[in-house]
Amino acid sequence: MKRLVMKFGGTSVATTDKIKQVCQLILRQKEQYDDLVVVVSAMGKTTDKLLAMAYEVSTRPVAREVDVLLSSGELISASLLALHLNDLGCSAESFTGFQAGFRTSGSHRKSKIEDLNPTLIETALKRGEIAVVAGFQGMNKDGDITTLGRGGSDTSAVALAAKLGAKCEIYTDVDGIYSVDPRIRPQAKKIDRINYEEVVEMAHQGARVIEARSVELAAKYQVPLYIALNTGEVEGTYVANFTEQTGERKMEDFKLTNVSAIENILLVSIQGLPNLSFESSKCFTELAAAGVNVDILNQVILDRDNSAFSFTSDMDSKPEIIEVLDRMKLEYTYVENLNKVSIIGSAMRNQVGVAAKAFNVFIEQNIPFYMVSTSDISISYVVKAEDKNTIINALADAFGL
Repeated sequence: MKRLVMKFGGTSVATTDKIKQVCQLILRQKEQYDDLVVVVSAMGKTTDKLLAMAYEVSTRPVAREVDVLLSSGELISASLLALHLNDLGCSAESFTGFQAGFRTSGSHRKSKIEDLNPTLIETALKRGEIAVVAGFQGMNKDGDITTLGRGGSDTSAVALAAKLGAKCEIYTDVDGIYSVDPRIRPQAKKIDRINYEEVVEMAHQGARVIEARSVELAAKYQVPLYIALNTGEVEGTYVANFTEQTGERKMEDFKLTNVSAIENILLVSIQGLPNLSFESSKCFTELAAAGVNVDILNQVILDRDNSAFSFTSDMDSKPEIIEVLDRMKLEYTYVENLNKVSIIGSAMRNQVGVAAKAFNVFIEQNIPFYMVSTSDISISYVVKAEDKNTIINALADAFGL
Protein backbone atom coordinates (compact mmCIF):
# COMPACT_ATOMS: atom_id res chain seq x y z
CA MET A 1 0.00 0.00 0.00
CA LYS A 2 1.45 3.36 -1.07
CA ARG A 3 1.12 6.06 1.55
CA LEU A 4 2.17 9.70 1.50
CA VAL A 5 2.30 12.52 4.04
CA MET A 6 2.38 16.00 2.49
CA LYS A 7 3.29 19.03 4.59
CA PHE A 8 2.60 22.63 3.61
CA GLY A 9 4.25 25.55 5.40
CA GLY A 10 2.75 28.92 6.25
CA THR A 11 3.70 30.61 2.99
CA SER A 12 2.07 27.79 1.02
CA VAL A 13 -1.30 28.34 2.75
CA ALA A 14 -0.97 32.08 3.43
CA THR A 15 -4.22 32.99 1.62
CA THR A 16 -7.38 31.20 0.55
CA ASP A 17 -6.18 31.44 -3.06
CA LYS A 18 -2.96 29.65 -2.11
CA ILE A 19 -4.95 27.02 -0.24
CA LYS A 20 -6.92 26.41 -3.43
CA GLN A 21 -3.65 26.07 -5.38
CA VAL A 22 -2.14 23.48 -3.05
CA CYS A 23 -5.39 21.51 -3.18
CA GLN A 24 -4.73 20.97 -6.89
CA LEU A 25 -1.33 19.47 -6.05
CA ILE A 26 -2.94 17.31 -3.37
CA LEU A 27 -5.45 15.96 -5.89
CA ARG A 28 -2.65 15.09 -8.31
CA GLN A 29 -0.81 13.18 -5.59
CA LYS A 30 -4.01 11.45 -4.52
CA GLU A 31 -4.06 9.77 -7.94
CA GLN A 32 -0.62 8.26 -7.23
CA TYR A 33 -1.13 7.04 -3.64
CA ASP A 34 -3.60 4.80 -1.86
CA ASP A 35 -3.59 6.83 1.36
CA LEU A 36 -2.86 10.53 1.74
CA VAL A 37 -2.34 12.65 4.85
CA VAL A 38 -1.78 16.42 4.71
CA VAL A 39 -0.15 18.38 7.55
CA VAL A 40 -0.43 22.17 7.57
CA SER A 41 1.12 25.13 9.34
CA ALA A 42 -0.76 28.31 10.24
CA MET A 43 -1.52 30.72 7.41
CA GLY A 44 1.34 33.13 6.66
CA LYS A 45 2.35 35.13 9.73
CA THR A 46 -0.67 34.03 11.77
CA THR A 47 1.43 32.58 14.61
CA ASP A 48 3.37 35.85 15.02
CA LYS A 49 0.13 37.86 14.95
CA LEU A 50 -1.51 35.65 17.55
CA LEU A 51 1.53 35.92 19.82
CA ALA A 52 1.49 39.71 19.46
CA MET A 53 -2.20 39.73 20.40
CA ALA A 54 -1.40 37.77 23.55
CA TYR A 55 0.95 40.53 24.66
CA GLU A 56 -1.64 43.17 23.82
CA VAL A 57 -4.00 41.77 26.44
CA SER A 58 -1.46 40.45 28.96
CA THR A 59 1.87 41.76 30.22
CA ARG A 60 2.91 38.24 31.24
CA PRO A 61 0.90 35.73 29.19
CA VAL A 62 0.45 32.33 30.84
CA ALA A 63 2.22 29.71 28.70
CA ARG A 64 -0.73 27.30 28.79
CA GLU A 65 -3.10 29.91 27.38
CA VAL A 66 -0.56 31.01 24.77
CA ASP A 67 -0.36 27.44 23.48
CA VAL A 68 -4.16 27.24 23.23
CA LEU A 69 -4.12 30.50 21.29
CA LEU A 70 -1.27 29.58 18.94
CA SER A 71 -2.71 26.16 18.16
CA SER A 72 -5.77 27.81 16.62
CA GLY A 73 -3.70 29.00 13.66
CA GLU A 74 -3.12 25.49 12.34
CA LEU A 75 -6.76 24.56 12.96
CA ILE A 76 -7.89 27.37 10.65
CA SER A 77 -5.55 26.17 7.88
CA ALA A 78 -6.60 22.54 8.26
CA SER A 79 -10.32 23.23 8.24
CA LEU A 80 -10.14 25.61 5.25
CA LEU A 81 -8.10 23.11 3.26
CA ALA A 82 -10.49 20.26 4.10
CA LEU A 83 -13.46 22.45 3.15
CA HIS A 84 -12.03 23.17 -0.29
CA LEU A 85 -11.06 19.55 -0.94
CA ASN A 86 -14.63 18.52 -0.20
CA ASP A 87 -15.85 21.28 -2.49
CA LEU A 88 -13.71 19.73 -5.24
CA GLY A 89 -15.44 16.40 -4.72
CA CYS A 90 -12.63 14.80 -2.70
CA SER A 91 -13.68 13.55 0.73
CA ALA A 92 -11.45 15.09 3.41
CA GLU A 93 -11.58 15.54 7.18
CA SER A 94 -9.53 17.84 9.41
CA PHE A 95 -8.00 16.81 12.74
CA THR A 96 -6.44 18.64 15.65
CA GLY A 97 -3.06 17.43 16.84
CA PHE A 98 -4.77 15.67 19.75
CA GLN A 99 -7.32 13.98 17.48
CA ALA A 100 -4.45 12.84 15.26
CA GLY A 101 -2.97 11.08 18.29
CA PHE A 102 -0.06 13.33 19.28
CA ARG A 103 0.83 12.94 22.97
CA THR A 104 3.40 15.45 24.15
CA SER A 105 5.66 16.13 27.11
CA GLY A 106 7.86 18.99 28.23
CA SER A 107 7.32 22.71 28.49
CA HIS A 108 4.64 24.72 26.77
CA ARG A 109 5.78 26.40 23.53
CA LYS A 110 8.56 23.82 23.10
CA SER A 111 7.12 20.41 23.90
CA LYS A 112 8.24 17.14 22.36
CA ILE A 113 6.31 14.22 20.92
CA GLU A 114 6.05 11.54 23.59
CA ASP A 115 3.87 9.13 21.62
CA LEU A 116 1.68 9.02 18.53
CA ASN A 117 -1.42 6.88 18.15
CA PRO A 118 -3.13 7.86 14.86
CA THR A 119 -6.23 5.68 15.25
CA LEU A 120 -8.63 8.31 13.91
CA ILE A 121 -6.32 9.00 10.98
CA GLU A 122 -6.23 5.30 10.08
CA THR A 123 -10.02 5.17 10.28
CA ALA A 124 -10.37 8.14 7.94
CA LEU A 125 -7.91 6.60 5.48
CA LYS A 126 -9.86 3.34 5.46
CA ARG A 127 -12.92 5.36 4.45
CA GLY A 128 -10.95 6.70 1.50
CA GLU A 129 -10.69 10.20 2.94
CA ILE A 130 -7.76 12.58 2.92
CA ALA A 131 -6.77 13.32 6.52
CA VAL A 132 -5.80 16.96 7.04
CA VAL A 133 -3.87 17.41 10.28
CA ALA A 134 -3.06 20.59 12.18
CA GLY A 135 0.69 20.46 12.71
CA PHE A 136 2.76 21.98 15.50
CA GLN A 137 0.55 20.72 18.35
CA GLY A 138 -0.51 17.89 20.61
CA MET A 139 -1.85 17.23 24.10
CA ASN A 140 0.08 16.37 27.26
CA LYS A 141 -0.80 13.94 30.06
CA ASP A 142 -2.70 16.68 31.90
CA GLY A 143 -5.02 17.22 28.94
CA ASP A 144 -3.47 20.56 28.03
CA ILE A 145 -2.80 21.61 24.45
CA THR A 146 0.92 22.16 23.84
CA THR A 147 2.87 23.38 20.84
CA LEU A 148 6.05 21.82 19.52
CA GLY A 149 8.11 24.96 19.00
CA ARG A 150 10.22 25.89 16.00
CA GLY A 151 9.90 23.41 13.15
CA GLY A 152 6.96 21.76 14.89
CA SER A 153 4.81 21.23 11.80
CA ASP A 154 7.67 19.57 9.92
CA THR A 155 8.21 17.33 12.93
CA SER A 156 4.49 16.49 13.06
CA ALA A 157 4.59 15.44 9.40
CA VAL A 158 7.68 13.26 9.79
CA ALA A 159 6.29 11.61 12.92
CA LEU A 160 3.06 10.73 11.11
CA ALA A 161 4.99 9.37 8.13
CA ALA A 162 7.09 7.20 10.45
CA LYS A 163 4.02 5.83 12.24
CA LEU A 164 2.02 5.26 9.06
CA GLY A 165 4.88 3.76 7.05
CA ALA A 166 4.68 6.59 4.52
CA LYS A 167 6.94 8.84 2.51
CA CYS A 168 7.04 12.50 3.54
CA GLU A 169 6.98 15.45 1.15
CA ILE A 170 7.58 18.93 2.56
CA TYR A 171 6.40 21.80 0.36
CA THR A 172 7.68 25.31 0.87
CA ASP A 173 8.43 28.54 -1.02
CA VAL A 174 11.78 27.27 -2.32
CA ASP A 175 12.28 24.49 -4.85
CA GLY A 176 14.68 22.34 -2.85
CA ILE A 177 18.00 22.49 -1.02
CA TYR A 178 20.84 24.48 -2.57
CA SER A 179 24.61 24.36 -2.20
CA VAL A 180 24.52 28.01 -1.05
CA ASP A 181 21.69 30.39 -0.22
CA PRO A 182 20.64 31.66 -3.70
CA ARG A 183 20.14 35.13 -2.25
CA ILE A 184 23.89 35.24 -1.63
CA ARG A 185 24.96 33.20 -4.66
CA PRO A 186 22.45 33.31 -7.54
CA GLN A 187 24.37 30.61 -9.43
CA ALA A 188 24.14 28.17 -6.49
CA LYS A 189 23.43 24.58 -7.48
CA LYS A 190 20.31 22.75 -6.44
CA ILE A 191 21.09 19.45 -4.73
CA ASP A 192 19.15 16.50 -6.15
CA ARG A 193 20.02 13.99 -3.42
CA ILE A 194 21.52 14.52 0.00
CA ASN A 195 22.07 12.49 3.17
CA TYR A 196 20.14 13.03 6.39
CA GLU A 197 23.25 13.92 8.38
CA GLU A 198 24.27 16.62 5.92
CA VAL A 199 20.86 18.29 6.09
CA VAL A 200 20.92 18.15 9.89
CA GLU A 201 24.33 19.82 9.91
CA MET A 202 23.15 22.43 7.40
CA ALA A 203 20.15 23.24 9.58
CA HIS A 204 22.35 23.60 12.67
CA GLN A 205 24.73 25.84 10.72
CA GLY A 206 22.15 28.30 9.42
CA ALA A 207 20.35 26.82 6.40
CA ARG A 208 16.63 27.58 6.74
CA VAL A 209 14.90 25.13 4.43
CA ILE A 210 13.97 22.63 7.15
CA GLU A 211 14.50 22.34 10.89
CA ALA A 212 17.12 19.92 12.19
CA ARG A 213 14.78 18.11 14.62
CA SER A 214 12.48 16.91 11.85
CA VAL A 215 15.39 15.55 9.79
CA GLU A 216 16.84 13.85 12.87
CA LEU A 217 13.47 12.17 13.39
CA ALA A 218 13.36 11.14 9.72
CA ALA A 219 16.84 9.65 9.99
CA LYS A 220 15.92 7.75 13.17
CA TYR A 221 12.94 6.07 11.50
CA GLN A 222 14.36 6.06 7.95
CA VAL A 223 11.53 8.18 6.54
CA PRO A 224 12.33 9.26 2.96
CA LEU A 225 11.99 13.04 2.64
CA TYR A 226 11.32 15.16 -0.41
CA ILE A 227 11.58 18.95 -0.21
CA ALA A 228 10.05 20.93 -3.07
CA LEU A 229 8.27 24.06 -4.26
CA ASN A 230 4.62 24.22 -3.26
CA THR A 231 3.44 24.26 -6.88
CA GLY A 232 4.90 20.80 -7.46
CA GLU A 233 6.04 21.91 -10.92
CA VAL A 234 9.80 21.78 -10.31
CA GLU A 235 11.84 18.78 -9.16
CA GLY A 236 12.97 19.17 -5.56
CA THR A 237 15.54 17.51 -3.29
CA TYR A 238 15.44 13.95 -1.96
CA VAL A 239 16.79 13.33 1.55
CA ALA A 240 17.70 9.79 2.63
CA ASN A 241 20.77 7.63 3.22
CA PHE A 242 22.43 7.79 -0.19
CA THR A 243 25.73 5.92 -0.35
CA GLU A 244 28.32 4.86 -2.87
CA GLN A 245 27.27 1.26 -2.27
CA THR A 246 23.72 1.98 -3.47
CA GLY A 247 25.10 3.66 -6.56
CA GLU A 248 23.00 6.76 -5.88
CA ARG A 249 25.78 9.18 -4.99
CA LYS A 250 28.89 7.64 -6.48
CA MET A 251 29.72 10.62 -8.70
CA GLU A 252 29.32 13.05 -5.78
CA ASP A 253 30.95 10.91 -3.12
CA PHE A 254 34.00 13.13 -2.81
CA LYS A 255 32.35 16.52 -3.07
CA LEU A 256 31.33 18.93 -0.37
CA THR A 257 27.64 19.73 -0.23
CA ASN A 258 26.99 23.19 1.14
CA VAL A 259 28.25 26.49 2.53
CA SER A 260 25.93 27.96 5.19
CA ALA A 261 26.08 30.89 7.58
CA ILE A 262 24.66 32.01 10.91
CA GLU A 263 24.44 35.72 11.69
CA ASN A 264 24.42 37.66 14.97
CA ILE A 265 27.19 35.75 16.72
CA LEU A 266 28.76 37.00 19.96
CA LEU A 267 32.40 36.09 20.69
CA VAL A 268 33.44 36.26 24.34
CA SER A 269 37.02 35.92 25.65
CA ILE A 270 37.68 35.28 29.35
CA GLN A 271 41.16 35.90 30.72
CA GLY A 272 43.05 34.33 33.59
CA LEU A 273 40.94 31.39 34.68
CA PRO A 274 42.97 28.87 36.69
CA ASN A 275 43.69 25.60 34.88
CA LEU A 276 41.41 22.69 35.82
CA SER A 277 39.74 24.83 38.46
CA PHE A 278 36.31 24.83 40.05
CA GLU A 279 35.98 28.43 38.88
CA SER A 280 36.23 27.38 35.22
CA SER A 281 33.60 24.72 35.72
CA LYS A 282 31.35 27.08 37.65
CA CYS A 283 31.54 29.70 34.91
CA PHE A 284 30.10 27.43 32.23
CA THR A 285 27.66 25.81 34.67
CA GLU A 286 26.29 29.27 35.49
CA LEU A 287 26.05 30.16 31.81
CA ALA A 288 24.08 26.98 31.14
CA ALA A 289 21.77 27.71 34.08
CA ALA A 290 21.11 31.14 32.57
CA GLY A 291 19.98 29.50 29.34
CA VAL A 292 23.11 30.40 27.36
CA ASN A 293 23.97 28.04 24.52
CA VAL A 294 27.76 27.88 24.13
CA ASP A 295 28.56 26.92 20.55
CA ILE A 296 32.29 27.00 19.75
CA LEU A 297 34.62 26.78 22.76
CA ASN A 298 38.40 27.19 22.69
CA GLN A 299 40.92 27.05 25.54
CA VAL A 300 44.44 28.48 25.43
CA ILE A 301 46.83 27.56 28.25
CA LEU A 302 48.69 30.77 29.08
CA ASP A 303 51.11 29.26 31.56
CA ARG A 304 51.32 26.47 34.10
CA ASP A 305 48.53 27.91 36.21
CA ASN A 306 46.20 29.94 33.97
CA SER A 307 44.12 29.61 30.83
CA ALA A 308 42.09 31.85 28.56
CA PHE A 309 38.73 30.73 27.21
CA SER A 310 36.90 31.98 24.14
CA PHE A 311 33.39 30.95 23.19
CA THR A 312 30.61 31.95 20.84
CA SER A 313 26.90 32.29 21.47
CA ASP A 314 24.01 34.16 19.90
CA MET A 315 23.66 37.92 20.36
CA ASP A 316 20.33 37.48 22.16
CA SER A 317 22.21 35.85 25.05
CA LYS A 318 24.50 38.84 25.61
CA PRO A 319 22.64 40.21 28.70
CA GLU A 320 22.69 36.82 30.44
CA ILE A 321 26.37 36.28 29.60
CA ILE A 322 27.41 39.69 30.93
CA GLU A 323 25.35 39.21 34.09
CA VAL A 324 27.06 35.87 34.85
CA LEU A 325 30.60 37.07 34.11
CA ASP A 326 30.14 40.30 36.09
CA ARG A 327 28.66 38.42 39.02
CA MET A 328 31.69 36.11 39.04
CA LYS A 329 34.00 39.14 38.74
CA LEU A 330 35.79 37.70 35.71
CA GLU A 331 37.93 39.66 33.28
CA TYR A 332 36.50 39.44 29.77
CA THR A 333 36.10 41.11 26.39
CA TYR A 334 33.59 40.51 23.61
CA VAL A 335 33.06 41.15 19.92
CA GLU A 336 29.52 41.61 18.63
CA ASN A 337 27.63 40.86 15.42
CA LEU A 338 29.97 38.29 13.92
CA ASN A 339 28.98 35.53 11.49
CA LYS A 340 29.76 31.83 11.44
CA VAL A 341 30.43 30.39 7.98
CA SER A 342 30.48 26.59 7.62
CA ILE A 343 31.49 24.24 4.83
CA ILE A 344 29.58 20.97 5.04
CA GLY A 345 29.76 17.52 3.47
CA SER A 346 30.05 13.87 4.42
CA ALA A 347 32.93 13.69 1.91
CA MET A 348 35.18 15.19 4.60
CA ARG A 349 35.48 11.76 6.20
CA ASN A 350 37.44 10.46 3.22
CA GLN A 351 38.93 13.55 1.63
CA VAL A 352 42.30 14.92 2.72
CA GLY A 353 43.12 18.61 2.43
CA VAL A 354 39.73 20.29 2.85
CA ALA A 355 40.92 22.45 5.76
CA ALA A 356 44.10 23.43 3.91
CA LYS A 357 42.16 24.37 0.79
CA ALA A 358 39.71 26.46 2.80
CA PHE A 359 42.57 28.15 4.68
CA ASN A 360 44.13 29.16 1.37
CA VAL A 361 40.83 30.75 0.34
CA PHE A 362 40.89 32.94 3.45
CA ILE A 363 44.47 33.96 2.67
CA GLU A 364 43.66 34.77 -0.96
CA GLN A 365 40.69 36.90 0.08
CA ASN A 366 42.67 38.55 2.90
CA ILE A 367 39.86 37.71 5.31
CA PRO A 368 40.79 36.84 8.92
CA PHE A 369 38.73 34.50 11.08
CA TYR A 370 38.37 34.75 14.84
CA MET A 371 37.77 31.09 15.62
CA VAL A 372 37.53 27.77 13.81
CA SER A 373 35.87 24.51 14.81
CA THR A 374 35.48 21.14 13.14
CA SER A 375 33.09 18.23 13.27
CA ASP A 376 32.99 14.95 11.40
CA ILE A 377 31.34 16.59 8.38
CA SER A 378 31.87 20.36 8.75
CA ILE A 379 34.38 23.12 9.35
CA SER A 380 33.13 26.44 10.76
CA TYR A 381 34.82 29.85 10.77
CA VAL A 382 33.82 32.94 12.75
CA VAL A 383 34.23 36.07 10.60
CA LYS A 384 33.18 39.72 10.49
CA ALA A 385 29.67 40.29 9.18
CA GLU A 386 30.92 42.39 6.27
CA ASP A 387 33.12 39.49 5.10
CA LYS A 388 30.36 36.86 5.10
CA ASN A 389 29.14 37.06 1.49
CA THR A 390 32.64 37.42 0.06
CA ILE A 391 34.03 34.36 1.83
CA ILE A 392 30.91 32.27 1.12
CA ASN A 393 31.22 32.91 -2.61
CA ALA A 394 34.98 32.35 -2.56
CA LEU A 395 34.60 29.01 -0.74
CA ALA A 396 31.81 28.00 -3.12
CA ASP A 397 34.09 28.75 -6.09
CA ALA A 398 36.95 26.79 -4.57
CA PHE A 399 34.85 23.70 -3.86
CA GLY A 400 32.67 23.81 -6.97
CA LEU A 401 29.44 24.69 -5.20
